[in-house]
Amino acid sequence: MDKTWLIRNVCAGCCSFYKPGKDEELACKGFLVLGDLALRNAEIVVNGEKKLIQDETRVRLYGILCVRCPFFKDGCDFAAERRGETRETAQEDAVPCGGFLFLGACLEQGSIDIQALNQVI
Repeated sequence: MDKTWLIRNVCAGCCSFYKPGKDEELACKGFLVLGDLALRNAEIVVNGEKKLIQDETRVRLYGILCVRCPFFKDGCDFAAERRGETRETAQEDAVPCGGFLFLGACLEQGSIDIQALNQVI
């Protein structure tokens, strides 16, 4: 799994915020964590739907992933909504980024576990 695979499967495949060709140096924490897991030779397999994850998984990921994301304080409507903030530009029912959704699917399908995430976060 290399950066091209991550961009194709995580960003283009799961993220509603991804815009091809736009500053690909910017990355959410989920993307960075997946890259770190790949460097540790983690076998990350996700089958089927990646955008529908359970509320329990969302809560767990928010607590360990979002709070460490470079977009947490500014730039993430999902995090702002979870913090109870309202922003003029915020969308109602804000969706998480592709990295969050992809990692959530990995957790739910058992290809990674919380301990593996905690080792790289």
